Amino acid sequence: MLSEKLDFDCSEAEQEAVCRFEARYQLRNGTSETEVIDAAFLGVRTREVRVRFDEEPLPVADAQAVSMGPTTESGGLAHSLPERFGFTLTLPPGREGELRVSGLMQLERRFLPSGYVWPAVQSRHALLSPGPPRATHWDIDYLLGPIRTWAGNPTLHITVRVPSSWEVGSSPDASARTLPVSTGWRLRHEGEQVVAERSLTAESAPEWLNVTLTKPKPWWIPGGVQLGLGARLGDGSRFMARLGYQLAAPESFLHSLSVETDFREQVVLTPLTQYATPQVVIIPSFGFGLGIPVQVRPDVRPGLRLLADLHFGPVGAALSWDHYPALREGTDSFSRLILLGQVGL
Repeated sequence: MLSEKLDFDCSEAEQEAVCRFEARYQLRNGTSETEVIDAAFLGVRTREVRVRFDEEPLPVADAQAVSMGPTTESGGLAHSLPERFGFTLTLPPGREGELRVSGLMQLERRFLPSGYVWPAVQSRHALLSPGPPRATHWDIDYLLGPIRTWAGNPTLHITVRVPSSWEVGSSPDASARTLPVSTGWRLRHEGEQVVAERSLTAESAPEWLNVTLTKPKPWWIPGGVQLGLGARLGDGSRFMARLGYQLAAPESFLHSLSVETDFREQVVLTPLTQYATPQVVIIPSFGFGLGIPVQVRPDVRPGLRLLADLHFGPVGAALSWDHYPALREGTDSFSRLILLGQVGL
């Protein structure tokens, strides 16, 4: 075995990563006798495996499940049983050529528990919010141990192609599934893809090589509807109601557009942005925001809003202070304090 080149071309299909792979082995029979090699390709969740030697197809046996022994401590194939695709290769004396193994591999998404912390947009809108989108990780675990048994010190060159919005790296501790790092990978853009490359030698190769594909989470998260009922405090106090919609972008910042009315003479439209802490088990979510209320009845007048709220799940309370400055002659500035109970859907 002189060298190996390993190529993965990955994309997303039905929320799962699917990779077309091709492994190319440069072989040479340096003996004076014909070598008959009973070989096998091991793959996990692999299908459509084809083998060629110098473009001539070789018969491939049907996949057979094999046991690699316990792997939970060392990482690798802890969740799926590998399959063996056997074939036979005959090399005459002095013959040199390229063995190609290609196929399709469906990757298994890495499971990461969510714990007991819920972003504000999820805890406040448990009914309508789909939950916080998280970065999605898929793992390719490649067994490199056999490369150490090859004669000399052969090289392994790995190329991974993914959509341009994805990231390629390796998890240093495959068993613990630590966050991937791009150390050791050379990255470049090629059209609508990112191409990551890495080279290893037999002497420096680890037992297992982990390749982690990461699809970053979206920059915004859908939220839901907010309903509020309460009162305007102070002089001229009266009943108030609020209806609005809220989303998060990014996760800790909530953006909303609401309409408030006293059902008599006042109607106010308010775009508002606030920072909100996540809810941690029994610790509620706190928020502090800044908005621009625009009174449309009885007259059109913009103002400034400061808001503080507290939510335990979808139920909470909001205290807002609005100030409307005098913008022209004959008008006076005034401020209003509003306390509402809120429910998020």
